[in-house]
Amino acid sequence: MLNQLLLVAYVALIIILSIKLRQGTLTGFVLSDRNIAYPAVIGIAYTAAYFSAASFLGGGGYGLVAGLPWVVWAAFFHVAFACLAWLIAPRIWQMAKQYEARTVPQLLERRYGSPGGKIILAAIMLILYAVYLVPIFKGCANLFSGLIGVTYVEGLMIAVAIVAIYYVIGGLPAIIWIGFIQGVLMIGGSILLYMGLLNAGGGMNAIWENIPAAVTSMSGDIVPWQKTFGMAFSISLGLLALPDLLIMIFSARDTRVVRFAALYGPLSIAIYAVCIFSLGILAYGALSPEALQPFISNPDGLVPFLATTLLPPGFDALILLAAISAAMSTISAIVLVTTTSLTADIMRFFRPSISDQKVLLLTRVIGLFILAAAAIAAVDVPQQIVPLVSVSMGVIACCVFVPLIFGLYWSRGTSTGFVASLLASFGSVVLWQFYGNPLIHPVFVGLLCGTVAYLGGSLISGHPTGGPESEKSKAG
Repeated sequence: MLNQLLLVAYVALIIILSIKLRQGTLTGFVLSDRNIAYPAVIGIAYTAAYFSAASFLGGGGYGLVAGLPWVVWAAFFHVAFACLAWLIAPRIWQMAKQYEARTVPQLLERRYGSPGGKIILAAIMLILYAVYLVPIFKGCANLFSGLIGVTYVEGLMIAVAIVAIYYVIGGLPAIIWIGFIQGVLMIGGSILLYMGLLNAGGGMNAIWENIPAAVTSMSGDIVPWQKTFGMAFSISLGLLALPDLLIMIFSARDTRVVRFAALYGPLSIAIYAVCIFSLGILAYGALSPEALQPFISNPDGLVPFLATTLLPPGFDALILLAAISAAMSTISAIVLVTTTSLTADIMRFFRPSISDQKVLLLTRVIGLFILAAAAIAAVDVPQQIVPLVSVSMGVIACCVFVPLIFGLYWSRGTSTGFVASLLASFGSVVLWQFYGNPLIHPVFVGLLCGTVAYLGGSLISGHPTGGPESEKSKAG
């Protein structure tokens, strides 16, 4: 009964905030009119949008399979890339403001003067974000099943209904403010779960003595370390270049807000990453081999099991609600950028005369269809969460990372280089996924090919178009 009451209170809070933050303009819906003035809200919402059920379930349990290398590399890359992301965030905000960009494809289109590049990037986002949504919905449905005892399909339906409410009504402002609340829940839940596991095992020293040597070996005795290294790098790269995170930077009122948000973003990511990613290996020292055996083949089920068996009544509900928050914050942000890539970028390219109000209506309606389609696809997802997320998230981040970083710091980038990098990154990752060495993650290949193609295309094509230097020339 307590779990149901918590869920009702949670949904009521979401509805109230959504109505309070409802938006009637396209810029307000997709960008919050660039008026978010609270650094903590942006910093923690950024963390919530990045971490999803994939981290709470997949990331927490994957240590059972991959051992200590997963904990070390995942925590290291997440903290390092979070610090780097917020270091360059003020410059990203300035470039978005300069070009009056509402979306990431639009930002890069105006930076490089490349409508074709915008369409290619928007199409890549549309395809891969749709894939990325499926494992997140899988995790969310499992969590609802554990929280209130519904079936998997009923859990999917509940997740779709809740996200649809605050997506359709509030847009990005609701996503950010609700994401802030969800982020606080996630961080609190991760700390509570971590401390509960330590308490059950008699403290860190006692737990560590009972962990098998193969699990703590950094040489990758269970899963090759190269595979774990690549997976952790690929997922963490998203902190620097995922469009659903970048739009939160766009929404800040000014660079001062962005700079102070840099205090909250990396710190919240560090706390959450260390607590969650450690659970898998710590479970070896706190639980019996018989208790862990079912989760060796299905590590995604470890975190709900820990929540319901190690914590007092009521606290397990908070953990599951925190995990649900992790899933929903990511789903809502992804649906927004996926839908706007279709309506504001692709559709407007073919019909430039379409009004903002028509685009806003389509963005709301199509978002609902994307939610429903992803939930239907998630009815049967046999694969583990982490590998699915690693590939889909990594490809999107890889395609955006190269033109974004060079666009910020190198004035000679051109439209040709931009398009070449997109095609090279996407094509090489797809080919490597099917035909390459499985010990080398496809994202490394995509970054290398994308960078070479960007530099080669830009240098061969001559003078840059659309960049900062061109803007200065036009002004002169």
